[in-house]
Amino acid sequence: MSYQIFNSTLPIVRNEIDIFLKKYSFNHSYQKALSIPYFRQKFITKIINSIPNNHILIDQCHPFIDDNFFYIELAKEKELIREKICSNIEDIVSEYNDFTNSDDQLIIQKKSKVHHSQKLSWWIRYETTKPTVTYYFGPFENFTEATNHSQDYLEDLMDENAQEITYDIELGNPHQLTVINDLEDLQKENELILRQLLENDSENKYYKNLFLQSPDIRLLLDNNLIIKDINYQGNILFTLSVDNLNNKHFTSFIATDSLEKFLIFIQDLKTNNLNNSSKSNFLSLRLSLPENLFLNVSIKISLISDSKGNIKGWDLSCHDITEIQKNHDQFYYESRYDCLTNLPNRLSLLEFLDNVLIEAEKNHSNKFAVLYLDINKFKSINDTFGHQIGDEVLVIFAKRLITCVRNFDHVARLSGDEFMIVLSHIHSVQEATECAMRIQQVLSTSFKINQMEIAVNVSIGIVIGDIKSSKVSDLLSRADMAMYKAKYSEQLFSIYHC
Repeated sequence: MSYQIFNSTLPIVRNEIDIFLKKYSFNHSYQKALSIPYFRQKFITKIINSIPNNHILIDQCHPFIDDNFFYIELAKEKELIREKICSNIEDIVSEYNDFTNSDDQLIIQKKSKVHHSQKLSWWIRYETTKPTVTYYFGPFENFTEATNHSQDYLEDLMDENAQEITYDIELGNPHQLTVINDLEDLQKENELILRQLLENDSENKYYKNLFLQSPDIRLLLDNNLIIKDINYQGNILFTLSVDNLNNKHFTSFIATDSLEKFLIFIQDLKTNNLNNSSKSNFLSLRLSLPENLFLNVSIKISLISDSKGNIKGWDLSCHDITEIQKNHDQFYYESRYDCLTNLPNRLSLLEFLDNVLIEAEKNHSNKFAVLYLDINKFKSINDTFGHQIGDEVLVIFAKRLITCVRNFDHVARLSGDEFMIVLSHIHSVQEATECAMRIQQVLSTSFKINQMEIAVNVSIGIVIGDIKSSKVSDLLSRADMAMYKAKYSEQLFSIYHC
């Protein structure tokens, strides 16, 4: 891919000089001095060399992009150029006056002719490609005198940043002291640069409007994650004005439970940028808004970097997924919790058991217990009192089970009148049997429902698990066998012995 870099400050300087000269009449000293291409070019060079220059990088695919896409401050640049024009114009006029008043120089105006004298003189002719101009210096009495002065004029042109200079000494009288060799080409080049500048400005405004009018929240951050710009949608959702958002650290709007994830993600993007590796730049976060409001967002994070790959900032596009997240959380809850008792269901229990086995293997912890519970003669409760009362019995039963376990244990309803408890991190079988006794104790008090007292008792099967011999399917099967043993032998609980 080919690239082109052009100086976007140069056409602005030329335009500002033209605007400046419009204030003065044709006979004014400013107009006279700058009517001569040599002095005008020298004046432009002085200004260009005394101010920062903006350069725009163009490629074939993105002719509108430059490193400071959203940060061009054209008004400030013009103001600086105007100051330099006012501070340098007198120096150029002074040089012009010295030139026109010198005894050994010919007085000329733009495009004026050098009067032919009857005697031919020696002249030094310089050709430059940038600018594409022919300069004549003289006259001299002889070839030697012209040769002795040639180096001085050469150094003057080099000081003015002229490029690819060649010179010759010739006998004659030139028609003009300064000749712009390809004025038409220069004019076309200037028109092209101005056209490109206008096109770039139009493209910048177009993409700036896309940024401002985006239906998503759009933010621009600097390299330190400070907010530099935000679009209209962001102002609405943050319920803050631009002034209250700009120059604030973006992390101050990230919920505590999402902050670490965001910072790690940003660091990974920086690392991957240095290593030229690819990584998904999408992330889900929870934002903390004023008045204790929270917003779930999906964020696309893009690097803003210069042509050398140095990170200049971050472009964030945030899509509000609060309602989607609520629906997702609701679906997740319904898929893993029993709608009647609000206890975890079979799926949740299986996931918990898998995690217990993984954690036990990591920490080299050997023992945990699984208790399988079945309410005795629950069908007769439904037949005698009705299914609505039966449901209330299950709810009260679940609440009493929770009082018998620790906070980090797991109580689940498998189906119907079957429940299961997982006791993690136990040191002995006695801890499991003590839990079973607590359950039998809380169930010894009858359930009072609609002024009725209903006695409920349960059969409990216990299996002790360890990381060496346990599989989830085996644990459930053994606990089920122990429960049926307790039921048929009318024991309070039964332990499966491997």
